[in-house]
Amino acid sequence: MVDLKLIHQVQLGILANVAAINSKYHLEYFLTGGSAIGAVRHHGFIPWDDDIDIGLPRTDFEKFLQVAPAELSHRGYFVEENRLDPQYEYDFAKVMADGTRILEHGRELTKAKNGIFIDVFPFDRMPNKRPQQEKQQAKLAMLLEEIRKRFYPDLYQQSITQSKYADYNLSELYDIRLSTMTQYNGHSELPLINMSSPYQYGKELIKPTEIHHLIPMAFENLQVPVLADYDAYLTRLYGDYMKLPPLNKRIQRHVLKVRVDNYQTNTQVESGNSLEEAVS
Repeated sequence: MVDLKLIHQVQLGILANVAAINSKYHLEYFLTGGSAIGAVRHHGFIPWDDDIDIGLPRTDFEKFLQVAPAELSHRGYFVEENRLDPQYEYDFAKVMADGTRILEHGRELTKAKNGIFIDVFPFDRMPNKRPQQEKQQAKLAMLLEEIRKRFYPDLYQQSITQSKYADYNLSELYDIRLSTMTQYNGHSELPLINMSSPYQYGKELIKPTEIHHLIPMAFENLQVPVLADYDAYLTRLYGDYMKLPPLNKRIQRHVLKVRVDNYQTNTQVESGNSLEEAVS
């Protein structure tokens, strides 16, 4: 059984430090997805949730990647992103706690570091015209599949078609993916979307008039920014987000196992051994 209280405690420490860095460098960030629901509906974590999601406009996301690794290294945290660690395959970042290790659903075979984390998502501009949207979506899907083939080849042994990106190396694939995600960012009139979202392309959308308007909201013991028009954002994404899901849907989805070696939380945490074999 995963200790959600422990995970939440570590994640709040990560979020507090990330918030301090964003404040120091005047970087705009906000809670997204289920974390935004948590702030609005529960004033903290959704009780069965096991992660925290924040978003930044791409410009601030890139600045965060420049300053956060050094700022966090002496605080007991580190940043994972593919330009910092090529073994990390995703197109968004995670801030993780040193001295912790997890087994994460969907990343059981990862070769990258994997500790208790919060997700840090970039938001990029989406074209308004449907053909351009479909072209961008299809290209990102092809790139994602080709990148995953490099990490999890056994999952694609039955594939009989070779993609147009088969001859590119991993670094080139990352570069093409980034340029595809950011190709419309010079157009401030376009909506922003989370292209790394677990939801379908374009579903997690923020209108240009919404992006720079934030309000503080309680999240457990912290005050954290959310979109001022959080209702519009969350309704587009979830529909009636204030309605609790049925009991069989109230499950934690990401962390399968957790081990804490030497991370110091606000209360003393004893070293665990549930991941001795799984993440050794």
